[in-house]
Amino acid sequence: MNRRERAAELDYLEARILQQRLDMGHALHEWRDATAPIDHAWQRVMQWKVPLIGTFGLLAAQGARRPKTARSWLRRGLSAVLLANRARALYRLARR
Repeated sequence: MNRRERAAELDYLEARILQQRLDMGHALHEWRDATAPIDHAWQRVMQWKVPLIGTFGLLAAQGARRPKTARSWLRRGLSAVLLANRARALYRLARR
């Protein structure tokens, strides 16, 4: 292999590496767009992390002392969350 062939091969390889970097950058952008809803939901969960831990801690302590009361609290809390979710869905449906 002479110098000219090596230089041509080096140019080819550098161009190929550059194209791969561009492809990876584009793939990363697509990946971030695809995972954005999951990341947003995770951020929302982390925003409510401390209150959720406190609430579940109190529920666990109440469950250890009085299991029936804790079960009723859990049932009421779940009903309230489901009702709020249903109300939000109906509100969004009515806005359209």
